[in-house]
Amino acid sequence: MRPRADALAAGLLVALTAGPASAAPAGGFYARDAEGWFWYREPPVPVPVEAPPNAESPPASVEPDLSELAPSAPVAEVSPGPTPLSAQWFREHLDTYRDRAIDDPSPENVAVYLHLQRIAMDKSSRFARVSERVVQGDPVLDEITRRPTANFGANLADKQASAAGDALLERLAGETALWFFFRSDCPYCDAQAPLLEALAQRYGFAVLAVSLDGAGLADGTFPAFDIDRGQAEALGVISTPAMFLARPDQGSVAPIAQGLLSLAQLRDRIVLAAVQAGWVSEAEASRLRAGPAEQRSAAATLSALPEDPSALLEALRATVLPDTLQAPR
Repeated sequence: MRPRADALAAGLLVALTAGPASAAPAGGFYARDAEGWFWYREPPVPVPVEAPPNAESPPASVEPDLSELAPSAPVAEVSPGPTPLSAQWFREHLDTYRDRAIDDPSPENVAVYLHLQRIAMDKSSRFARVSERVVQGDPVLDEITRRPTANFGANLADKQASAAGDALLERLAGETALWFFFRSDCPYCDAQAPLLEALAQRYGFAVLAVSLDGAGLADGTFPAFDIDRGQAEALGVISTPAMFLARPDQGSVAPIAQGLLSLAQLRDRIVLAAVQAGWVSEAEASRLRAGPAEQRSAAATLSALPEDPSALLEALRATVLPDTLQAPR
């Protein structure tokens, strides 16, 4: 057993001597025999190392100002709302009180709604009374200026308008002619022809009847008809009866209608065709209406509206053209 113990001891020695130098420092305990048992002492005070004069200190870190990055939230302005019991207030709230009274018809809820409704109706009645007085004092606003409302006055206005229409149609009859396109198998043409013939005889219009199929009308109206030779296609006829107002001295034609018309409609359409063609002025055509011409206004020339009610009223009245306020003729 001895040789084995010696081998282990030798191996341990070799392992100890082959370890790192830090495991057994050169200045060990036995090498410092002068210290004796007073081996503990304060560690040496480290000497501060001064930075070279040219060394720059690192820049101090700057904290970002996050308040500049985040946008500030806008402060919402609270609207005061409409004045209580004003017209705008009633528009916004009256239905709410009505619905509450319907859903919960307690005596209080119903009474609240009915009182509010009464106030709204009183405001409306006062507005109506003042409106009536204002209209009576302003001929521009008074409809009686435009057309009488009394029965005998309305009848007189209608009579004057009819007389003016007759005079205008008689004048047109001396300057223009009526073109009438028909087919022999068209029942609407058979119904239109007698009315057109009556109008022509009353005002003196010459009528040129043109057959699209070469045959005449069943009742023999307008026996001296012409046969279509492309005139209908040139005028864009797509339906019969088709009627046009022609002015031979100018070589121009104005459409009246492509369909069945009453006698009154024929009168109005003839005048309208003449106005659109420029053969009759708007002022002349307005005489066929029972009343003065429609009120013309220069309101579009206002660049701004005054805030003061009196100044605004004066500006609006100034836009009414004076020649529009005439008595019915």
